[in-house]
Amino acid sequence: MGDRTRIDDLDVLKSVSRGITKIVEELERLDDKDKQGWSREVIGHEELTDRLDDFANNWDYKRGKLEGELNKLAGITKAAARAYEQMDTDLANAVRKQEKQPQKQGG
Repeated sequence: MGDRTRIDDLDVLKSVSRGITKIVEELERLDDKDKQGWSREVIGHEELTDRLDDFANNWDYKRGKLEGELNKLAGITKAAARAYEQMDTDLANAVRKQEKQPQKQGG
């Protein structure tokens, strides 16, 4: 049946969540502004240094927004995997309970 959730699907969902979390961790490591490595003394041109600073500030802002959205997505995929696992457990328990009940004789 094509509409059933398979264990492979849950593994993929969990893997996606872990992968997104790793991406966010890598983006957060880029937060260190000391790693820019430029200054007016190094670049030698004030306007170019200002433009690099503007670019870096814009990148920091957009990267921060991206981190926030990716964190949400990681949480959603992790919660979805947990929900599917819980549903599978609940359904399995219900089936086991039903199987243990004596069958009524039809009449």
